[in-house]
Amino acid sequence: MLPLHTNMRRKILTILLSAVLTTGFLTNSLPGSAETSVSESIKAEETTDTANNISVTDGDPEADRHLKQQEASGDMLKNFSSRSFKASSKSMNPYTGITYTHSDAFDGMNIYHGIDVSRYQSTVDWNKVKAAGIDFVFVRVGYRGYGAAGTLAADICFEKHVEGALAAGLKVGLYYYTEAINTSEAKQEAQYCIEKAKNYDITLPIVYDYETTTVNGVKTGRKYNANLSKSAATKNCISFCDTIKAAGYTPMVYANKSDLSTLIDGSSLANSYKIWLANYTSKTTYSGKYEFWQYSSSGNVDGISGNVDCNFWYTEEEINENPNAVSIETAQVASVASKTYTGNEIVPSPKITLDGKKLKKGTDYRLTYSDNTDIGTASITVVGIGNYKGIIRTTFKIIPPKVASFKGVSGTKAIKLSWAKHAQADGYQIFRKSTYNGETYTKVKGIPKGTKTAWNNTALKADREYFYKIRTFKTVDGKRYYSSCTYLTAATLPGSKNAVIKAAAKLYGNPDLSGDVLASLPKSTKITYVGRTYVKSTQIVYHIKYNDGTKTLEGYIPSTVTLTF
Repeated sequence: MLPLHTNMRRKILTILLSAVLTTGFLTNSLPGSAETSVSESIKAEETTDTANNISVTDGDPEADRHLKQQEASGDMLKNFSSRSFKASSKSMNPYTGITYTHSDAFDGMNIYHGIDVSRYQSTVDWNKVKAAGIDFVFVRVGYRGYGAAGTLAADICFEKHVEGALAAGLKVGLYYYTEAINTSEAKQEAQYCIEKAKNYDITLPIVYDYETTTVNGVKTGRKYNANLSKSAATKNCISFCDTIKAAGYTPMVYANKSDLSTLIDGSSLANSYKIWLANYTSKTTYSGKYEFWQYSSSGNVDGISGNVDCNFWYTEEEINENPNAVSIETAQVASVASKTYTGNEIVPSPKITLDGKKLKKGTDYRLTYSDNTDIGTASITVVGIGNYKGIIRTTFKIIPPKVASFKGVSGTKAIKLSWAKHAQADGYQIFRKSTYNGETYTKVKGIPKGTKTAWNNTALKADREYFYKIRTFKTVDGKRYYSSCTYLTAATLPGSKNAVIKAAAKLYGNPDLSGDVLASLPKSTKITYVGRTYVKSTQIVYHIKYNDGTKTLEGYIPSTVTLTF
């Protein structure tokens, strides 16, 4: 038999689906990726939501998408037994056979597989779906008709989908396909969802499904015809989400990659609400924040006939945790010292204790990280696993690298300082003290440019050593992060002069003449005089260099020893 032409197949499917709709035997629907096409011949089911006194008489804006889904349906991999997997750069998908690349933002997090359904998947074996590796589902509550009346419509499969999914052990969220043209209508849609949700254990978000309807490739629908501004459309999203939140549920906004930028302000919405991104590709380039990614409308999952929308959920949560697990939320996390920027991810493992017991990484908890590559404040999330549950967080700083080279050139009453430039530095700070002990460092110069690498410290005293330290800084999000310090001891002239000691002396490594003796110098030993070092304001030692014939030693001798130059 010759294969049917695609257009002919579609006409047949349209006729069949229209007949099904007329007799009341309906299958289901879900959020689309970019635009949802609607056949003018398809009307919504004639029914009534008696609980809410809502008549369903307006057109379902998702109906024709079901036709496209079934045209593309085909067998893919089934019976995927893995519950979840840790986020890495790529993963081969069991429901589409495609390898997907995940954003680096989700490295180390759990990725769970999920679907979203409506009346267009009317018959679902939820136990098979669960066994196939699906952990969550978003069920359509209903929709607002795309016609001028904008009648609220119920999804006739809502109850049986929610009840079946919960009974099989899936986490359940809800979504509502909006055609609201103002905030009052958006709030009305949210209130309808709340009324439907209250009888069930809904633990995932309730979603505002924002899409554009098309008829035969032409954009239409009351929302499209209202020509809402980006600001107005975003306010509708906020109205829905705030109403959901006030009722104690978690709100979320669903939209495709383009609409999140052009029709609604996805960036600002993501600061207050979760985002469900629709983008049918193997690697999304969407740069905004999102928690769920609908990556395909042509997934094949055991327990569902035909294609179904498939989603990734990125989370630190362990959704299949031990019901008897002990919460780690009161555990103590050892503080993490600042780490130096390397250009690579930094992954410290702090000690975790609970009620005096040290917990074991990989058995009792796992760690995930964020913002742990660049200079700034990095986060560590501790997720309880095994016999433990819950999440706790801590932070640590990633600081700029310190100056690699710090030198001083002596003048009579000045020291010219120079240092190696560092690409990560926005600037430098120089500190100085004039005595070894009994004095703290004082900031003497701020260098606001990272490209400047020299400064002449003038107005100093002759024949005296000074102690310097320098650190870099980088400003991130309005906050300065400082490197550790590089130290330098430098002297003003006269210095570096040849001399002879007139009495025996011990050469110490420290200016305060403590610690190990580097050498015992006999009378008349030739040395190089570096300068006078003030240990305290009233205690002076000589800084010298001495060559013993094999190596040069540098240290300090008492100033009571007479030198001849």
